[in-house]
Amino acid sequence: MADNNIVMRINLRQNRNQKSDNYGRYYPYLQRVSTLSTRGFCKHMAEHGTMFDRATITGVMTTMQGCLIELLSQGVAVKLDGIGTFYPSVESVKEGAASVAAASEAGADALVAGIHVRFLPDGTELDNITSREMKKNCSLRLNDVQVLSGTKTTTVNGKQKVQNIYSYVPIGQPEADPAPVTP
Repeated sequence: MADNNIVMRINLRQNRNQKSDNYGRYYPYLQRVSTLSTRGFCKHMAEHGTMFDRATITGVMTTMQGCLIELLSQGVAVKLDGIGTFYPSVESVKEGAASVAAASEAGADALVAGIHVRFLPDGTELDNITSREMKKNCSLRLNDVQVLSGTKTTTVNGKQKVQNIYSYVPIGQPEADPAPVTP
């Protein structure tokens, strides 16, 4: 585990699915701090001692974004060395088509529910950012436990919906480790 990086906070969440063999067990999930905008990312890059200013970096990133979308919409996968490959995939409509003739008659628009943009991280020896290797670049710390603190009932389109309300308790406090649940 790296120790010179900003700490990545990991929270714990209890499995509350009574049908699961792992009911009551705790699992980690990432506490995402924020999302950095393109402008913020370009500013961050410019502050890393590059000879390019933020405006130049922003121009390159904006052009890259447009080209990436254009190529993906044509079915072309794009590999950015050291980062990974972006590629499109098809989400089909649930019912599909009964035959090739029916599919031909319906057309692609009727059979395709959506086009997803997927990402496969670079796994080459020098630029490996796959999940196990990426973990080596992170400083992980257990932070909080998500605790069910109540429920809230709301009405949506005339139907009542019960919503769980969670609070977050720092690990180490007594409330962070409630009595184990029994299946």
